Amino acid sequence: MKIENLDQAFKAASAGIEMAIAILIGSVIGYAGARFFDEGSGYIGLFIGAVLGLISGTYNLYRRYR
Repeated sequence: MKIENLDQAFKAASAGIEMAIAILIGSVIGYAGARFFDEGSGYIGLFIGAVLGLISGTYNLYRRYR
């Protein structure tokens, strides 16, 4: 494997990990917030947090690679 291809592979892996972490953090915060405010089972907060994490991760990737 050439060095150029390896560099691109590391960039792609980094982008994927960054997106997954953003979604995970958003989901955990949303779930904890829903449980804190006693909103039933917390799945609404989990969903909202996951969507906000997805938006945040996408925006971060856009800023990094534009």
